[in-house]
Amino acid sequence: MLHLPTSQPNAKEQCSATNQQPASFKVLRKLRGSLATHTSLTFLVNPFHRRTPASYASSEVYDFHSLARVPLPRFFNRLLTLPCIAYYVTSVQLKGADLLTPSYMYNIVASGLMPLEIALPTKLEDLTRSQAVLHLIRPWHSKLLGPSADLDAVTDQQILSALGTPFNAHLLTQLPHNEHKRIASSTLITAQPMNRASILNSKIRIFNVV
Repeated sequence: MLHLPTSQPNAKEQCSATNQQPASFKVLRKLRGSLATHTSLTFLVNPFHRRTPASYASSEVYDFHSLARVPLPRFFNRLLTLPCIAYYVTSVQLKGADLLTPSYMYNIVASGLMPLEIALPTKLEDLTRSQAVLHLIRPWHSKLLGPSADLDAVTDQQILSALGTPFNAHLLTQLPHNEHKRIASSTLITAQPMNRASILNSKIRIFNVV
């Protein structure tokens, strides 16, 4: 059993759902044959009493009433400064493994999203450091609301219409020094916002991705 730390949203914020930034993914081939093992290993647990990740600085958190102030994605040296809606991963459970392929099937729970399954060619434990924090993110761009949206007067209906559909999520692991790294990049991860409230309570955050 491997336990990883959890993060605690501050009193004014709640992480939820956002829309998809166009990106190319290579879909993992389907699992072949029956699963060789059927384990129940949970290595990300305890969604309560979460600490606030360093990347959640109040100056870098934007709600839907401050969209005009959200910076564009940009590179700074080796870092990609990426606006995104981040969903903190509270639980990861290894559902089964096909050691011949190899392929590992995981159940993932993240705040603000419906539970989802992903199949990886490598154990998730091997892709991230011990005690790491994981996020599923939805890269943000104002064009997700439409090419002519007025960012100073966005309505709830515009937000729900733009962000209420399934999207391609990126899985990030948090590194030291307020940085993040994308893992499982070859796997298509389809995420679905949990409900109307989770969408409207979404916050746009700035992650430094290496």
